[in-house]
Amino acid sequence: MRALLTMTVAAAAAWVMAAEDDDGMAAARDALLQPANPPAQEVVALRDTKITADRMEYNYKEAVAIMTDNVVVDDARFLLTSDRLFVFLDGTNSLSQLVVMGNVAVSNENRRAYCDKAVYTKADARLVMVGNAKLVSIDEAGKKSTVAGDKITIWTDDQRMEVYPKPTLTLPADSGDGLKDLAK
Repeated sequence: MRALLTMTVAAAAAWVMAAEDDDGMAAARDALLQPANPPAQEVVALRDTKITADRMEYNYKEAVAIMTDNVVVDDARFLLTSDRLFVFLDGTNSLSQLVVMGNVAVSNENRRAYCDKAVYTKADARLVMVGNAKLVSIDEAGKKSTVAGDKITIWTDDQRMEVYPKPTLTLPADSGDGLKDLAK
């Protein structure tokens, strides 16, 4: 979320500067807006994804695996638990869609997500979380920021999200220091 906000602020500043008349300083401004060392992309060693559950059914006609009771998806990038998981495959036995239902929890090193139901569609890299949807981000100092709403849609390739209706954003107590002048 912080990366999304940083990216959005930098893009807005670049747009405003481009809209102004060029006074010969455009290149210098652009250099200042770009981070000195762009953040390294996270490299995760790939390994097989292991899905376990108390029960599994497979429907050959529909190309769907149905996992129920104590579902655990152990992937190099995340850990997911739920009551039920539907794994839809395409004609080449590759993942096309995941539908996760009941007590959905997903976590990695610095993020947690919770909801009643989630649908991930590979074609557009979109994750839709509904029913008590909540995302928690934990920074290096251990401070938590949360976003919650009835529905959270995340486009993973675009690093953007939409929360509606009734979104709630909760920031750590000291994150509002920059707004303290508004209280005067």
